[in-house]
Amino acid sequence: MNSRGLWEKIKKSDVEPGRRCVKHKWVMDIKRSGRFRARLVACGYSQTPGIDFTEAYSPVINDMDLDAVIFDVETTFLHGDLKEKTHMDCPDGMVAIGNECLLLKQTIYGLVQSAARCNHTSSLSC
Repeated sequence: MNSRGLWEKIKKSDVEPGRRCVKHKWVMDIKRSGRFRARLVACGYSQTPGIDFTEAYSPVINDMDLDAVIFDVETTFLHGDLKEKTHMDCPDGMVAIGNECLLLKQTIYGLVQSAARCNHTSSLSC
C-alpha cells in the first residue's frame, strides 16, 4: 500500500480542526484457494457524514431468476480517488515517528465512499 501511493504521512497537528482520524483494523482471511490474506480495513462507522464522505453507493442485484457469477477482483477498492480529505491512524506494524497519521489519497476497504469512488473511476463496475 505504501508503494501504491495510497497515503502520505502527516503530523496529527496538521489535521484540520473538526476532522478526526478514521479507525482501522486488520482482517485476516483464508481464500477459497487456501491462501492466507491480510487486509487493512477502515472502520467506516467512525466517519462523519458530510465531512468525511458525501456519497455512498451500494450495488444491488434483483432476484429475477438471474444466474450469479462470483469472481474476485484483486485490490478493486484501492483504485478509487478520494474527493474528500480523509485521515486514518497509522496501522499496527507501520513505523510512525512521533504523532503521525495518514492522509488517504485513494480509497481502501471499509470507507463508506469506497464503492462510489471505485464505480466513478473504474471501467469495471464494482
